[in-house]
Amino acid sequence: MTPPLEVPGDRAPVKLIASDLDGTVLGHDFRIRPRTVEAIGAAQERGLHVVFVTGRPMRWLDPLREQLREQLAHQGVVICSNGAVVYDLTADLVVESSLFPARDAFAVMEEVAAHHPGTLFAAETLEGVYTDHGWARTDRMEIGAPRVGPLRERVPAGTGLVKFLAKLDSADPQEYFRALTDLVAGRLSVTHSVAAAPLVEMGQKGLTKARTLEQYAAERGIRPQEVMAFGDMPNDLEMLTWAGHGYAMASGHPAVARAVGRTAPPFEEDGVAQVIEALLHGGGPGASRTGHSATAG
Repeated sequence: MTPPLEVPGDRAPVKLIASDLDGTVLGHDFRIRPRTVEAIGAAQERGLHVVFVTGRPMRWLDPLREQLREQLAHQGVVICSNGAVVYDLTADLVVESSLFPARDAFAVMEEVAAHHPGTLFAAETLEGVYTDHGWARTDRMEIGAPRVGPLRERVPAGTGLVKFLAKLDSADPQEYFRALTDLVAGRLSVTHSVAAAPLVEMGQKGLTKARTLEQYAAERGIRPQEVMAFGDMPNDLEMLTWAGHGYAMASGHPAVARAVGRTAPPFEEDGVAQVIEALLHGGGPGASRTGHSATAG
């Protein structure tokens, strides 16, 4: 096997590439660009481990099944739902899960509803999703139709939840996120992956993409400094700052790019592929700490 690749200026070799999906390698049309597919395959051929770390639930992974069949044959595990589920896509098997009881969500739900009337709620379980009446279905929600109705009536209090979601269409997205973060006050993890939408995602206390990725890497003897990670939204931030080589997409959330301090070229310019290609060609990551680089390769 080819020795792990070193990033110039850093003595630790890159052994694992971790990437978000939507906005990072997956477009609004749910397509992965051909150059990115090729770069991922090339990285795997050089002996690098590639894992996707997404906010999507496991039922929304058809784009990977359809477009990365050959790559998934090498490694089919995906970290889903902001780190709550480690899922073997090829075997259709939940490897690990970090759940919390629905009763914890119900307590938060009452407070959110009192402070933000009109908020709608949804609950993700390993078996599917439950939504309030009025929660608009999306094309992605066609994959596994939701069970609709008051959550307290539909979801037993002891049910293990993967994710709990709240949205208020009339709210300012950032103000709503900050308000719910303060309201939940550490009882659940709070993040958001769609910056332009007043949608807040909650999970098990302390859960982040980074926490699950760290465990995943450690089980394979891989240290943080040997990880290259890509993402574009606030739910990626902990992962990007944990990884030794974290890259915020230049086309992503500006606050994430500022916090990470290192950017990859935008999605529209095959940013992830550019950075991987530069690594494989021995020219370094090919991105800067102040802005995205010129096209590599």
